[in-house]
Amino acid sequence: MDRTQIADYLAKKVFDRDLRAPGIYIMLKNKQIYFEGDYVRLIKSNQISPEDAFVFIDFHDCNEYKSYDRSIEYLFPLIDDFSIYDIMDSYLDKLGFYSPNYVIYPATGLKYYAVTRLFSDRLVIEIVDIDIVITNIGLMKIVADVLGKDMLTLMKSQKELSFEQINKLVTKLTKHKLFVGYKLDKVREIIIDYYIRHDTSLAKDALAIAKDYNRIFQPYRVVYDTSTRQQVLM
Repeated sequence: MDRTQIADYLAKKVFDRDLRAPGIYIMLKNKQIYFEGDYVRLIKSNQISPEDAFVFIDFHDCNEYKSYDRSIEYLFPLIDDFSIYDIMDSYLDKLGFYSPNYVIYPATGLKYYAVTRLFSDRLVIEIVDIDIVITNIGLMKIVADVLGKDMLTLMKSQKELSFEQINKLVTKLTKHKLFVGYKLDKVREIIIDYYIRHDTSLAKDALAIAKDYNRIFQPYRVVYDTSTRQQVLM
């Protein structure tokens, strides 16, 4: 399946209410989708292999909001309060690490990360290639700095992550200046001030952030009207 087919498949699952509980799902290469906890249970019981994983799905139901009221989640969902850290989790899953307290378990076959946000008027889905994103945001270096440069050659018994390691990774990612020299908190502040509060003095920064967002993530983006279930431009 390519990203277009994955997006169509996920949209149908959302509209048919097969995806409704907020959280993380793993889609396998055979198109079966499991809630994160169910995926972990199947992995632990050896009913599926980590290599079977294909798409890491981050789904949240924002149905109490109109899309235009949530500028970050709608226009830039890959850097909302959930996604940017879940992207890190998907990378750790892909590398074969695990941390039961953080529901990080091996999913070494992962190729794509899909963020799915359902609003009262729109459904937005953005799908990215995990390897491309990891390279462009410098996450490989962040993980190597915390876990060590030999992280890829660790034995399975050495791949359990501690609370301290997870906390260091989150802290480094939070401080990382991804967009036009700004940290994530500042980027989100600019987006809200420009798109919601209409502070036109931020137009240059807002445009630069949008360009960096597309350059870094290279997302396949699709939007659906929730009343017609048809694709729309915005």
